[in-house]
Amino acid sequence: MTATPYAARRPVPAPRTLRLVAEPSRPAVPRGAARAARPAWFDRLSRRESEVLWCIAQGRSNAEIAADLFISVPTVKSHVARLLTKVHARDRVQLVVAAYRSGFVPVSAHVEN
Repeated sequence: MTATPYAARRPVPAPRTLRLVAEPSRPAVPRGAARAARPAWFDRLSRRESEVLWCIAQGRSNAEIAADLFISVPTVKSHVARLLTKVHARDRVQLVVAAYRSGFVPVSAHVEN
């Protein structure tokens, strides 16, 4: 039995994590209030940053993102750093939470491989 390389396993968020992201215990918008169509950061993302955010939300590593988008790993790291700044996120986990909560990545788009 050979060990599967880490990059081939594609880590995905646990179902409980997805449920917490999709159904926060406290609504972000009071009931009856109109919800904004998109967060303020949405329009500031470049096309490539949007693609990188989508890949991050799917649980891909920097190396996997680089291979998928045909860019180098340092370029992926640069896009991630800009995403963290634009989305006002502390780390990749907060990027994923922001992507799911904002509707940028619908929960139904999560497909386990």
